[in-house]
Amino acid sequence: MLQLSCLQVNSIVCIPYFIIEAGNLSKRNTHYVKKIVQNFIGISFLLLITFNSNGQNQVYTINSNLLSDYGISPKVLDAALSTTLQEGSFKQKIVAKVYTEGKTDSAKFLFIYDPKYKEGIDIQVVYKNDSLGPLKEKELLKTMQEMHSFSRLSKSNLYDENSLKVISSSETSVILSFKYNSQILEPELKYGKKVTGKIFITNGVLEKVELTNDAPVKFLEHKIESGKFVSTSWYTKLSNSGGYIVKSTSDKYSYKKKGKDVSVDIEGRTLDYKNTVDIPLSWENKPAAIDYGPEYKMISGSLGWGLPFYGKGARKLGYSLPRPIGINVFSHQQAQQLQFTDLSVGANNSELISLVDLFELEGSAVDQITKVTMIKADVWLLPFLNIMGVFGQGKNSIDGSLYLDEEVRSTLSKLSWLIGLEPDDIPEYLPIKSQLSALTYGAGLTLAGGIDNINVSLSYQFVASSIPEVNTTKLAHVLAPALGYMTPFGMNIMVGAQGQYYDTNTTGFINLPGDNRLDYQVNFEPIIWNFMFGLYVPISNHLELAVQSGWGKRRSLTVVFGYRL
Repeated sequence: MLQLSCLQVNSIVCIPYFIIEAGNLSKRNTHYVKKIVQNFIGISFLLLITFNSNGQNQVYTINSNLLSDYGISPKVLDAALSTTLQEGSFKQKIVAKVYTEGKTDSAKFLFIYDPKYKEGIDIQVVYKNDSLGPLKEKELLKTMQEMHSFSRLSKSNLYDENSLKVISSSETSVILSFKYNSQILEPELKYGKKVTGKIFITNGVLEKVELTNDAPVKFLEHKIESGKFVSTSWYTKLSNSGGYIVKSTSDKYSYKKKGKDVSVDIEGRTLDYKNTVDIPLSWENKPAAIDYGPEYKMISGSLGWGLPFYGKGARKLGYSLPRPIGINVFSHQQAQQLQFTDLSVGANNSELISLVDLFELEGSAVDQITKVTMIKADVWLLPFLNIMGVFGQGKNSIDGSLYLDEEVRSTLSKLSWLIGLEPDDIPEYLPIKSQLSALTYGAGLTLAGGIDNINVSLSYQFVASSIPEVNTTKLAHVLAPALGYMTPFGMNIMVGAQGQYYDTNTTGFINLPGDNRLDYQVNFEPIIWNFMFGLYVPISNHLELAVQSGWGKRRSLTVVFGYRL
C-alpha cells in the first residue's frame, strides 16, 4: 500500500530583541478504519439466559461475536448506512413518491454505482425526460448524493461491537439491535450517530437491517423529528459465491414544509450486481435488466469531499490521504545564544555612528528565550501539496552582556574624574535586558509523500513579525526537510532539520522624551540550522497531538493540539 502523509514539523524563527515565528509547518494526519477479523477455530459456545418478565430471550455469547455466530459480516451494517459501501458495482431501479396532503408526485430512474467509474467515488443517475415528474435534475442528483454520501476513509466495521445485543429470539427468528460507532464515523456519515439499528435474522439467514432515527436529523434542508426516518435494507444470500448483497431498499421519512405534512417514500431494487473483478452475480428472483437507449439521459455526481483536488484519483490508486482541513493551536518555547557583529546608534534621523570600536563584540553575546502561542490553519489542495497560514503572539526575552573594549575602559578610567566617577566604577560590560512582544503572521506550503510506513516532507514558510515597541518588522524564510516512520499503532516518528533564513541586520527607533528618538542598527551572527525530532499521536478520528523538540545551537520545545475536518 502506498501512503501519502504530512509530517508534524513546527518552526519558530527568533531574532535578537525581536521575534519571528513560523508555526506548525505540516502535519502527518493519519486516519485509520479499525479492521476486526473474526477468525474462530474450534467450537463457539453460547450461554442462554431467559428473562420471563418481558417474554423475550436475552442471548449472551461466550468467546464469540453475535454477527459471527450467524455467519454475517459487519460489512452488511456498513451497507445499511449507504449501499455504496458494498464491495463491487451495482444498478438499482428507484421509485420515489412524495405525498403532500392528498397530492402525490413520483419519479422513476436508475441509480448506478461503480468504484471503477471515473475517480472511484462517483455515482450515475439514468432517467427518461418524462419520468421525473416535478423533480428537477439538480434536485434528483442532490438527493442521491445525500442519501449515498460516504467517506473517503470509511471501509468497514462502522458499528459499535459493544452495542450489539439480542432483543428478541425464537426457534426461527432473532432480532439484534446495535448502534454505529460515533468515534469513527466520517462527517459524510454523521447521521449514523443518530440512528438505532435492528438486524432481522430468519432461519439463520439475514433478512433485513432497519435504521430508525432516535434524534432529529437534517436531510435535504428538512428537519426530520425523532422516529420519523426509517431506512430498511433487504438482503439476499448468494448461494454460488457466498456472502450478502443489498437486494432492495426502502427509505421513508416525513417532515413539515410551510405548515404542510410531507411524506417521502423511496424504494430501490437491485437489478444488476458485479463483484470486485466485474463478474456478474445472480440470486434468486433476480429482476430483469433494463436496457436504456437514446431516450434516456445520464447525469453523474461525486460523493464525499472535493478536496484535495485529484484526491479521488490518488485514493483509487491506493494512496491514503490525510483529512483536508486542519485547525491547530500550539505553544512553543525556544532558546539560543546570539553573538553581536555590529552596533550603530544615532538620534533624530541623523547619520548612524558605529560603536564597534567601543566594544569587544566577539566576547559579547545575549541569551534569548522566546515563548509563543499561535493558531495555524491548513488545507490540502493536492494529494502532495498543503498550504497554510499562521497567526499569533509571543514574548521575547533578552539577557546578555556588551563588553567594553580594553582601550575604551582605560581611557574612561583616566577621564572618570570629568564625569564624577572613580576609576574602579567604570564597568567591564553593559548589561542588556529586555522583554518585547510581537504580532506574527505568515503563510507557507508543504510537499509530502510516502511509501508504506516511510514518509518524507519538505516545508517552506514566509513569515513577518511586527514589534510595535521598537517600531520594526522583520521577515524570515524557513525551510524544513523531514523523514518519518509510521508505527503500526498510529504514531509517526519524525527526524529532520530546520533552516531559518532572515536578515540579521535590524534597524528601528525608540521614542524619547521631548519629541526625540534614538535610532539604532544592530546585527548578530545567525544560527541557521538545527536538528529536529518529533512525535505525532492521533487521539481520535479528528483530534491529534504532537510534540517536537529542536537540538543544537538552537533548542526548542513545541506542543501542538489540532482538529482536522
